Amino acid sequence: MKKFGIAVLLSLVMLVGGNACAAKTRDWKTARVINSTESAVSWVVTGQKNTMHYTVETDDMVYFIDYTYQPGEHKNGKPPDIGGNTVTKIAVEGKHAYVLDATGQEIKLKVVKKTKK
Repeated sequence: MKKFGIAVLLSLVMLVGGNACAAKTRDWKTARVINSTESAVSWVVTGQKNTMHYTVETDDMVYFIDYTYQPGEHKNGKPPDIGGNTVTKIAVEGKHAYVLDATGQEIKLKVVKKTKK
């Protein structure tokens, strides 16, 4: 029984370790945040939700990306620290964009629209 437990534990460690190693590295590009606006929506059922709208420009593309949050919530209660007219890094993967904020933290946003420059 003890050998079975060790084998299961070893298998789990290999599985978790294998997934961590197989994680995809992001294709980061230098970008400039050229515009940022905020809209607030209040509804009886869901409460208040704010959405930050960012326009981010790379060498060849312009991305319109959104970040939605509920003010006052513990973890997600404020917008990310991504200022307008600042240089940052962006990685786009399908319908999501990852942007580095002022502290270097990776923030996941939704891609609303993208156009060629």
